Amino acid sequence: MSFGSSIGAIISLKNNKRKRSSQLARYAKNLGSGLGNLDDYKKLPKEELDKLGQKIKVENNKKRQRVIVLTAIIMIVLICIFWYFMF
Repeated sequence: MSFGSSIGAIISLKNNKRKRSSQLARYAKNLGSGLGNLDDYKKLPKEELDKLGQKIKVENNKKRQRVIVLTAIIMIVLICIFWYFMF
């Protein structure tokens, strides 16, 4: 590969790079928010940021609890099946 073609490849990769979005922007776009437009979340008042943070924490805790409960149920079923066939 000559020098010109390698530079061309670098420039092509640079120009075709996708725009990265923050987790907060994806959350606002996918699930919406009662707080208005979150594109410029750095300009939101401290109270609204705290409110949004608490809302996200509550949702994450609910998801985590659901995963723990499902895992416990599956483990209990597997242990019962194992116990049945072993004894």
